[in-house]
Amino acid sequence: MVETLEHFIRQAADHPRHGRAHLYKELLRSETYLLTLDEPIKEEQTTRVSKANDTFPIWADKDAELGGVWVPVFPSRDSVASFVTTRRLKAPRGKEFLWMGHKPGAVFGMLKAVKCFAGIRLHLSSESHVSLGWSEVKTLAEGQVPEDAPELYEMPLAKLSLPMGMRLLFGKIDAGPQDHRAKLMCLPEAGHFTPDDARRLVRLPMSSGPVWMPCRHFLQILKFLGASTDDAPDGHIEDLLLSMIGFQMYGEAEALAEWLLKEKDEPCAWTALGAIYARTGRFEDLALFCRRALARHPEEKAFALTGAKALAKLGRYGDARHMLEAALERFPGDAKVLEALKALP
Repeated sequence: MVETLEHFIRQAADHPRHGRAHLYKELLRSETYLLTLDEPIKEEQTTRVSKANDTFPIWADKDAELGGVWVPVFPSRDSVASFVTTRRLKAPRGKEFLWMGHKPGAVFGMLKAVKCFAGIRLHLSSESHVSLGWSEVKTLAEGQVPEDAPELYEMPLAKLSLPMGMRLLFGKIDAGPQDHRAKLMCLPEAGHFTPDDARRLVRLPMSSGPVWMPCRHFLQILKFLGASTDDAPDGHIEDLLLSMIGFQMYGEAEALAEWLLKEKDEPCAWTALGAIYARTGRFEDLALFCRRALARHPEEKAFALTGAKALAKLGRYGDARHMLEAALERFPGDAKVLEALKALP
């Protein structure tokens, strides 16, 4: 029921620290809508059937601070119209904004293929919206209900060095069943976070005992340190990339890696993009990326091995064999390449 889904979205927006199990369950049994851009529908036309391999534009908001894109998902046609009106969106000549309806649960698997996809924002109005990150969308795409407890991560870096004199604030946060009154730390100078951000926490080991920090705020701190110090700012960029991947913030990591490739051609960006495509199951993108990477860095055997695995996942065994045979010409007798060739059907 539309009214039930709207109720749970409003409830989650008004009380972000409350559980979301009811919202997740309702999302799996309710129709949802996307905002798209297309030619105007004729009056006598009530449905439009897409053809195989058709692509269509999906409206998305770019995260101005961390990169990645957030796709608004709506519980009703009216909420799509309200979104367009509130934002005063203007369509190009010959096009118009349209809603696109999807059967219960269908939208989540489709959105995972969106480039630099960070997550969805369930929209009722400008005041009522709820963010669900990549990992929650992945679970919903599998037809499962995400865990209601916060996602907990260990610090992905060996250490985090803060400048002397920085103001620290401490509070309490619910870190799940094992620690309902965990210690929360934030650095106001580095940025701010929302209650939604507190659903993804990273553990920081300290001499006085562990503290928790929203993953987004941890990334804000890394950006702040890179911008405010001359101490290896490029190192902070690599730390950002590593942390985003560690926190399953793949949309943000993909956006940063793409920027690094364009601006600096950093080796870490090539490795990161390959890992992102593999972990998000985008095997077609991964295969194309590995071909591109091999053309740029033919000495990197890992791209041939990874590309062949991606092609095999797609059932393109002939292409996988060709990629490995080309690698064997560059690395004669290499055990790993021979093993990969032997494993192909």
